[in-house]
Amino acid sequence: MACGFLNTVASSGSAVLLPALMAIGLDPITANATNRVPLLLGSISATWKFHTRKAVPWGLAIKVSIPTSIGAIVGARLIEMVPRRDVGLIITGAILLALVLLFTKVKDAIQHADERPLRFGPLQIAMFFGIGVWLGFIVLDGATYLLLVLTLGVGLSLVPATAVKSAVLVASTLVSMGLFIYHAEIDWTMAALTGAGSIVGGVLGANFTMSPNAKRYVFWLLAGTIFAEVIHLGVHYVFKTH
Repeated sequence: MACGFLNTVASSGSAVLLPALMAIGLDPITANATNRVPLLLGSISATWKFHTRKAVPWGLAIKVSIPTSIGAIVGARLIEMVPRRDVGLIITGAILLALVLLFTKVKDAIQHADERPLRFGPLQIAMFFGIGVWLGFIVLDGATYLLLVLTLGVGLSLVPATAVKSAVLVASTLVSMGLFIYHAEIDWTMAALTGAGSIVGGVLGANFTMSPNAKRYVFWLLAGTIFAEVIHLGVHYVFKTH
């Protein structure tokens, strides 16, 4: 439930679930693949909730999904070729970057996004492709970068940006999951248990995002979860634990 909720409102639920799956005994590759199932189910439930409130700009969501999904296929293939030590370094660096961006422009974007004209050109397509590669690679914080580009790069306000993010996650997760299923890397028992909780959390997160006070709390929730990720993965990387 926490994973689904955080993925919807703060784009950081994988920071809760991925370490937990490894802690109960799954190897990193299986944990990474299994993590896609609750992410998919939570994104579907959140997208459906946004759709029933007529909060999803589907035309834009489809446009964003195309380069993001293509990138996800590339990323899912890359994960099999990168050494584990390099993966740890990439994850730590990406989260630190997200934290820096959060305290420079994201707060302003959340508060003033309504004043920004919408943009979707070659630059945005390239950024969404890059985010898709990351989503296929390891997922962790990929949804955060997706939300950042939707607000800062495209110019959406908070609610439609979160709705588009959820819809895009459905498409990109489906294509990367196809590769993981083909290689039999998903633990379906754990996937079913975590997926059930993620559905509930996704609906709760969508309701929270559309509440009148969401703008006030989402920034600090996002800041707190990313900061926790930096500490957790920093310790994990330094001591090389699993």
